[in-house]
Amino acid sequence: MRRFLFFLVVMSPLLLLAKSIKQRPNVLLICVDDLRPELKCFGVDYIHSPNIDALAARGRAFHRHYVQAPTCGASRYTLLTGRYGPANNGALFQNFAKIKDTSFPGWFRKHGYTTVSVGKVSHHPGGRGGRDWNEDDKPEMPGAWTRHLLPAGPWQHPRGAMHGLANGEIRKNAK
Repeated sequence: MRRFLFFLVVMSPLLLLAKSIKQRPNVLLICVDDLRPELKCFGVDYIHSPNIDALAARGRAFHRHYVQAPTCGASRYTLLTGRYGPANNGALFQNFAKIKDTSFPGWFRKHGYTTVSVGKVSHHPGGRGGRDWNEDDKPEMPGAWTRHLLPAGPWQHPRGAMHGLANGEIRKNAK
């Protein structure tokens, strides 16, 4: 009986606490350059896209999402910061330090989420700067991402992956 009472006294608050903690939703944001609304989930019947359609049916699809500028740097800046982006592709590197508010991924990270960028989410693939865009001490958006995943593959580094040609050849080196 003593063990039961001890268990009841010790475990009851923990069980109540566990029950009161709300489970946070999983958030997956997919951003694609130059996609247009060419998916079946956006009403296009000549496209076969069952996996993304199923994901859209279970989540939230943005059917009236517009960009503020036709350049990727400015659009990504606006999406990730909530601010009007300058009309150049260096928007994040040049302006991120001036932002006092938390970025979109930074807010999620601050609230306990793991934030991962896969590929080209900010302007540079992998979200880092430096000569080949792979220097960890030069983040494009400090504090925003828990980690970056960029399979550079045969192109060896993010800059090569972005400016690469077939078979791992970097455009700059092409003959």
